Amino acid sequence: MSRLLIEPVTPDEPGYIALKAESIALNFNMLRRLEENWLRGENRFNAPGEKLLGAFLNGKLVGVCGLNRDPFSQQPRAGRIRHLYISEKYRGQGIGKQLLSVVTADASVWFDFLNTHAPQTACGFYRHAGFTLVADESRVTHRLFCDV
Repeated sequence: MSRLLIEPVTPDEPGYIALKAESIALNFNMLRRLEENWLRGENRFNAPGEKLLGAFLNGKLVGVCGLNRDPFSQQPRAGRIRHLYISEKYRGQGIGKQLLSVVTADASVWFDFLNTHAPQTACGFYRHAGFTLVADESRVTHRLFCDV
């Protein structure tokens, strides 16, 4: 039986390097950017309401997702889903859905809505997660309004 654990993570986590290498090989740069910004101290996911979580399946890091205040929005209560990546081998098993659910669970305390800028391959995932398509804003492809 597989055991999924979702908990805080950093780029120093064992397994992060392999996950990052896989993402780069598949032409996704989000984990490289996450690590670079972390190391420079530009984004540590430590402001109120922010978090960076990892999905661990039987102890192995198989996914990452973060939540920040949206640095691209003028709205003070805009959040942003950042760097969501699930290892290719583990996609389609509901891990991304569970990870996103935990990341957003208490988002309404801090944010009115959550933006993301998703690659075309993730559009269906976000639609199924309740996000709406945004076509008229720079750096936003999908938005989820938080429950009040």
